[in-house]
Amino acid sequence: SMKQLINHHVHTTGSDGKLSPEETIKQAVEKKLNFICFTDHYPYPKEVDKWGENFHSEKYYKEALKAIEKFKDKIEVSYGGEFDWLENHQEYTKKEINKRKYDFILCSMHKIKVNNKYLTINNSEEEWEKIILEFKDIKKLIKEYYKQLTLAAESKLFDCIAHFDLVKIYNENYKYFNENEEWYKKEVMKTIEAIAKSKTAIEINASGWRRKCAEQYPSIWILKEMKKRNIPITIGTDSHYPEQLTQDLEKVRELAKKAGYTSILKFKNRKPIEIEI
Repeated sequence: SMKQLINHHVHTTGSDGKLSPEETIKQAVEKKLNFICFTDHYPYPKEVDKWGENFHSEKYYKEALKAIEKFKDKIEVSYGGEFDWLENHQEYTKKEINKRKYDFILCSMHKIKVNNKYLTINNSEEEWEKIILEFKDIKKLIKEYYKQLTLAAESKLFDCIAHFDLVKIYNENYKYFNENEEWYKKEVMKTIEAIAKSKTAIEINASGWRRKCAEQYPSIWILKEMKKRNIPITIGTDSHYPEQLTQDLEKVRELAKKAGYTSILKFKNRKPIEIEI
């Protein structure tokens, strides 16, 4: 069968992407993609962060559905959302997910709570270093991150976990921690086991190649461990600009194969559909 070119993590003007839903679809068609999924960031609860309070507007929602319908003979597009896991706000998340009909709910962990405040992991390296200082210990910080990711999977609110090991974003040449050390592997493995149990998918996300860590999320050794436990995967570029719609997508697909995967998922009506790679 023909291999399908799929990008399951795409941003538009519905959040912090640069193109409208229609322009995004047009670009995707031009780049010969067979399937994309809109995964615009969902607003945080106001008390957590004002960032993104205008995302996922009603206007955008209507615009997205109209564009999906208009191009349905040229490309298949799913309507999803990227929601943050916030342990103390899961009622909010649950309520918001139920407000609309989604094809796909992607879970992100951009924020980590320390000393009663939320700090953002991927804002800047300065903020990352501030988080380390607040925790006073990188091991404690990473343990908390993976503990929260485990709780996110166990909440069963989400279809898939985004950029699994985002904590490595600035970890160029193991500047902050060594991924090969036993303590780190142990935290990752505990989380992987919990995700396997919860039947949640994990994405391979190409955006790490555009960051200091200069590799996809998750690392290849993690992908192999996921495969051993039959954790299904989606693949995406976390695209915000037109050129990112297919950037490193082929690389991600090859990597999935290298880890032993023969199929990936796409989602419709919150149901996984298996596609051979």
